[in-house]
Amino acid sequence: MATTSEAPETTQEEQAVLSLNAAFQTYVRQMPQDTKKAAQPEIAKFVRWVGADRLIDTIIPSEIGEYNEIFGAKTATRDATERLSAVKLFLTFLKKKDHIEVNLAQHLRLRKSRTSASKAIGIPNPTRSIRLTQSGYNEMTKQLASLQEERVKIIGDIQRAAADGDVRENAPLEAAREAQGMAMGKIQEIEATLKVAVIIDGKNQDSNRVHIGSKIELTEISTDKTVKYQLVEPNEANPLASKISIVSPVGSAILGHMLGDEVKVKTPRGQQVYKISKTS
Repeated sequence: MATTSEAPETTQEEQAVLSLNAAFQTYVRQMPQDTKKAAQPEIAKFVRWVGADRLIDTIIPSEIGEYNEIFGAKTATRDATERLSAVKLFLTFLKKKDHIEVNLAQHLRLRKSRTSASKAIGIPNPTRSIRLTQSGYNEMTKQLASLQEERVKIIGDIQRAAADGDVRENAPLEAAREAQGMAMGKIQEIEATLKVAVIIDGKNQDSNRVHIGSKIELTEISTDKTVKYQLVEPNEANPLASKISIVSPVGSAILGHMLGDEVKVKTPRGQQVYKISKTS
């Protein structure tokens, strides 16, 4: 009698479309105790990231690739293999039990070269600090939050596009995937920058000398015209906000100079001479 009552439950569990959280709970119950302690937190992180209430048959390969890019890249120098292998085994289990049709596990793999991949999307060297103004740090934080919201929207766009017709000739799907790649590249770049950011404290700087974070006024000697800038690191540069980089022609020329100095700068109009008329 007990056997008869248990059989339908097992069949239903294996055949029904589960939420990701339900699939996670099913997987955890059958895991050996000696591996559960280490693997369970990693799989739980994956479940939270994708969405616990998502039906597992709606998860698409690009999402797995995105997860790999984010969490695989961050741990590439430590124990990425162990961390990602726990999730990979979970995805393998879902395919083996026919909960999903596509083998999503094959899209979860380590990057071959973290250095080259980081350079390709402009991720800062993690051993080098980046000096930011407080306003620059705040602006990057807001931009990161906006991009993360955009990433969630793009995932929805991808899901809708993937469900509409032949994915081999699906322009909306390709466009959504391209937008996803661009958003993720920018998210990784900002996250890496904020991780090594050091907020500039102008109180400890000589106010008469031009340094990173200085707000300056330059007077062009030949025309007596004045321009106002703030000198910042390349990551924060924004000409529209009058923030110029220390590696720009003007920025590199005036960095380290004193109030009242006259500095020669090579510009598209030829060599110009500027006087540092104000600095703070």
